[in-house]
Parts: sequence; structure tokens; C-alpha cells
Amino acid sequence: MNRMVKKYILWTYGIFYAFLLLIGMSMFVLKSQPAAEVLKVLSAWTATFVFIVMFRNIYPQGDLREFIKSQFRTRINLSTIVCIILLQIFILVGSLLAIQAVWNVPIHEQLATSWTTLLILFGYNLILGPLGEELGWSGYVLNELQKSFCPLKSAIIVGVTWGFWHAPLWLMSEYSGMQLVLYMVFFMIAIISIQIIMTVFYNLNHNLVIPILVHQLFNYFMAVQTGDRLQILLVTALFYFVVAVGLVFATRNKLLKVEKQQLLDH
Repeated sequence: MNRMVKKYILWTYGIFYAFLLLIGMSMFVLKSQPAAEVLKVLSAWTATFVFIVMFRNIYPQGDLREFIKSQFRTRINLSTIVCIILLQIFILVGSLLAIQAVWNVPIHEQLATSWTTLLILFGYNLILGPLGEELGWSGYVLNELQKSFCPLKSAIIVGVTWGFWHAPLWLMSEYSGMQLVLYMVFFMIAIISIQIIMTVFYNLNHNLVIPILVHQLFNYFMAVQTGDRLQILLVTALFYFVVAVGLVFATRNKLLKVEKQQLLDH
């Protein structure tokens, strides 16, 4: 990991944690929920804000606008999109069936059914995470790491870094004791598994639409489930882990190969 990537990660952590402090002040000191919601959205864009500010130092000869365009320029195979969607629908359905089997919760009681709610959740989750995070974590950090490490190692590094970036949110959850430990463990399993899945499909086309789509479907399918959050996370994380392991075995020749190339031109 080069010095600039480390610097980027440290600044992303610092600014994000500062946003969380401001959110806490808005909620508990100023008693302003609207201000807190605006800050939540802005905090989700920390990875992008930091990348934009640091761009001249990261790529002294580069052009920011051209870099962003290049991240969406490569044509995406329709089969890639279909495969991503079907895999994540499979995980959603598997999670619903598992919760029904283990905790005896009917599927219709596990899902939000209002079309208004479903549409609002889709838009809110898209703005809150995928659109604001992937330029930095995938477009920059993942690509830079793959210049020195194999895709699998790069994905794990990004997954761990991205996962612990959310660490304060664990402590802000309603869990404590063993429930908090389980929440943290399965959160990390889910995040690392998602990052491996993202990397496998992203490397097929190098278009940021792919990690944005994977990220969005994970967030959205979690959001539309209305049951116990810890149960949902536990089961969902296990399904994503199984899919990630399957993809590692299926694409191991590519995932374990180091290709030192300048991905800025993709």
C-alpha cells in the first residue's frame, strides 16, 4: 500500500468521524433531526469529498473530470448486470427462507410491502451509500492496491478498511454485550464478502456502475426487511460469505494473479 493511499484512508476516516460527531451534536444538543439527516447524507460522501480534494496530489498530471468519466466509460456486459442482480436476489430469498425456517417468521411479515416505502428506501439508500463511496473505495483505493497485490488480497484489504470505517456506527447501534460482538463480527463478514464480490465483477469491466450496483442491492435488500436487524444481518452475511467463497474458487486463477498495470486509463 503506497503512502498516498494510506494518507487518503486516514483522511477519509478522520472526516467521517468528524461528521458523526456533528450528527451526534445535531441530534442530542441542537435537537434538530433535519440537520442530522442532511449530515448523514453528507457523511456518506466523505470518500468522494476526500478524493476530490486530494486528486491533484494523487495524480499530479491527471484531470479530475476525465478521471471520473473514465470510471464509467468501459462498456458493461449485460450478462454481468444480470448475474449480479440474480445473485443478490438469490441471497435475499435465501435469507427470507432461512429466517422463516429458523425463527418461524412468515415471509410476508419480513418485508416492507408499501410501494411508496420501497421507492423511498431505494432512492435514500442509493444517495446514502453507493453513489458517495465507490469513487474513492473502488475507483481509487481498490485500483491502486491491485497494482501491487492480487485482486483477492486487494479486496480483503479494502473490505477490512471499509468495514472498520463504519466502526463508530456499531457503538451507536442498540446492541451491547454478546449481541454487539455478533453484530460486529457478522458486519465484517458481510462487508469483506461484498467487497470480494464487487472486485470479481468490477474486474470484468472496470466500470463503477458495477460496485455501485452491488453496494446498492445489498443496502436496499437489507433495508426492505423489517424483522430483527441482528437476525437479518447474521443470515445475510452468511449467504454473502458462501457466494464470495464460491466466486473465489470459480475465478481463483484471476483473483490470485497480480497484474501491475496503470488502471487510470480504463
